[in-house]
Amino acid sequence: MKWTLLGLLFITAYSQAATLENRSSAFLKGEIAAVMDLLPSSYLDSVNKRIVIEETQLKSDSLFVSEDLCKINEGVKFGITKKDKISISSRLVQLAQNNTQEFNCGHKSFRNMLKAVLIHELTHVKDNAEKISVTPDFQRIVGMKKVQKNSKKHLMNQNTTSSPDAYEFVNLEESLAVNTEYLVLDPEFECRKPATASFLAKRMGIKLQGTCQKNYKILAQSAFVEDNYQLSVNIDPKRIYQVHYLFAGKGQALMSRWGHAMFRLIVCAPFRKTVGPECMDDVSHHLALSYRAYMSDINISYSKGMFGQYPSQLFIMRYLEVQQEYTKFDLRDLYSIPLKMSADQKKEFLDLTLERFWTYQGRYYFLDNNCGTETVKHLAVALSDDESKLIGSITPLKIYNDIVKTGNDLTDGNVSGLSREQMVKGKLVVESMFEELDANYQVLRKHLDSFKDKDFKKFLKKTNAQSRLRDYEKFSDASVNMDATERKQIVIKLVYLERYLANRFLMEVPKKAIQQMNKDENLKKEVMNMGESLKSLSIQPWEVVNAKYGVPTAPEFEIQYPKFVSKRQGEIKLSIDAQMTNLQNILGKTYFAKELNELEELKKIKKLTSELVNQVSNIN
Repeated sequence: MKWTLLGLLFITAYSQAATLENRSSAFLKGEIAAVMDLLPSSYLDSVNKRIVIEETQLKSDSLFVSEDLCKINEGVKFGITKKDKISISSRLVQLAQNNTQEFNCGHKSFRNMLKAVLIHELTHVKDNAEKISVTPDFQRIVGMKKVQKNSKKHLMNQNTTSSPDAYEFVNLEESLAVNTEYLVLDPEFECRKPATASFLAKRMGIKLQGTCQKNYKILAQSAFVEDNYQLSVNIDPKRIYQVHYLFAGKGQALMSRWGHAMFRLIVCAPFRKTVGPECMDDVSHHLALSYRAYMSDINISYSKGMFGQYPSQLFIMRYLEVQQEYTKFDLRDLYSIPLKMSADQKKEFLDLTLERFWTYQGRYYFLDNNCGTETVKHLAVALSDDESKLIGSITPLKIYNDIVKTGNDLTDGNVSGLSREQMVKGKLVVESMFEELDANYQVLRKHLDSFKDKDFKKFLKKTNAQSRLRDYEKFSDASVNMDATERKQIVIKLVYLERYLANRFLMEVPKKAIQQMNKDENLKKEVMNMGESLKSLSIQPWEVVNAKYGVPTAPEFEIQYPKFVSKRQGEIKLSIDAQMTNLQNILGKTYFAKELNELEELKKIKKLTSELVNQVSNIN
């Protein structure tokens, strides 16, 4: 960088595009020169005017009394930019010059803090000229509800725990400035916020240093507390064969009537030496990425969902668990559509996935910031501008239609012309278990008295364990002389259906407890205690591994995660014991006499079906 000192200490960039005038001390002049050496020579090319930098006492300097960088009062301003003038706190300049202490927060020292403030304010100048902070991709990365033209709009992401500086959440232009100062001054930033760093490097012309090692490990989450965060998974782009749009069909619940939008990562098994189509067979290693409302309440509130009172987060779960959730318990079809992505696009997608998992907590609105809108924003970051415009919908089904539409060229292979049968055969659709359950039921109708309804759905509403047990006992006696192969087939279908019916019943018991709890204070207390026990295990990824900020580095992860797993085992046992006590107390209420009787009958059914299975197990 070449400089010329003119008149009142003008500092002129080599490009002559902008002139910086320093009206302050020689020390500040030296810091400005050092900062300009850190920034690209073209950084202020778009700023065709003189910018004055002055050292002055700011109004908030009266609050700036601490000499501990980690204990600065809220409301203290280090710098202010107004039109063509940047004002720097004289108190900050004084501490930067005289206080050489290192601190364990922020930019580590007052001198680095001064550099950060200069970068921050110069970024505002650049942004005022180029409107970078309202760039759609930047807004999608940092967490806006929808793309804005106003850079003063607040960010929806408010996860201060994972942020290097919560000031980034004030609005878009502050987010741009804060993240730029960390990109320039912290070599780890590009690994801790990889998607943000990649965008800034391209748009601001700042070269990535490449000195840190990116940690692509995430923690697999689960609806089952004993499995939650018990597995770490590597989502390094080199080990991901494809990214799929994962779409669950329409459900019965109000919030599910438009389906559910997700992604599926085709993660190759560790033993694979090459990444290719064979990784489609490694289903147990695949992951599902799902934006959902984070609900720690035992009772779901629709009003909270309508008005954004639940956090919106990216959950990463085992694909097979998600497949079971939708196809078995919700009886919904699951579509898995491979997306057409270059290697660079896949990397951008996974960098955002990594950053979102460890840092993002927005607000979930059932109508206008839901799984669909979050999924579209996430995907758009990896797509070109022209490609992202092809997805103009926000509901999961319409997003699916946009993605598979002939001519959009967003899928890896033609999907729109395939029949359902072809999609099932090609593993693009996993069918709801309803058809299979219904087929089994229609066979069993010929042999079991209480299975008389032609409509399986009507049967589901009326059936109870007591009548089924009588049927199974009669069948057990009457089938002794039946053809052995036929008997085995019926037993297999019976057991398969009964497992579904038992699970379905067990999932309904907590719902009834919640419905009844407002009628009985003691019941309400037990239900709430059970909720608190579950909540104690419901923690966030950034609480499992507490990084300095953003994505944990490999050392942070390797030191903290094993300790968490070890501690977690004891916590889970205590929580499950407490939940069982609460459940026994809940079911002891008179409201649940029917449910208790059903549980007893289910135990008898389990014993009888086990005996039947043993009887037919040796039949070929």
